[in-house]
Amino acid sequence: MARAQRQGEAGSKPQVMTVDQVADYLQLNRLTVYRYVREGKIPAAKIGKVYRILRADVDRFLEARKTPVAKAQPRPESGSRPRSSSVWVTTVKHPQEIAVGPPRRDKPQPRDYLMLSGDPLEVIVRGFH
Repeated sequence: MARAQRQGEAGSKPQVMTVDQVADYLQLNRLTVYRYVREGKIPAAKIGKVYRILRADVDRFLEARKTPVAKAQPRPESGSRPRSSSVWVTTVKHPQEIAVGPPRRDKPQPRDYLMLSGDPLEVIVRGFH
């Protein structure tokens, strides 16, 4: 009961959060939050075997990673020429010039084979020479 009163006094947002609560708050996987804590991107205190993270540190983490808003590019006037123009390919290769696979090889040259008699020792003896 005392815990419920403390949470009600501090508001619905706890000031000290677990990794799972931070993951829900940032809409990240909890393993990603653990990685950020190990890398020092999110400061945390390890109490026993669990990490505790202050909400203010998580908010600072978010603020540090905000991307700047891109300014709107002015549109060219209707009478001016656009900066980029269409590019048309003027040279077209014929199908014979387009290489798709490895180049063709000529037929293999016939190899000279030794004519051996049926004697198995002849193969061994000729193999040593």
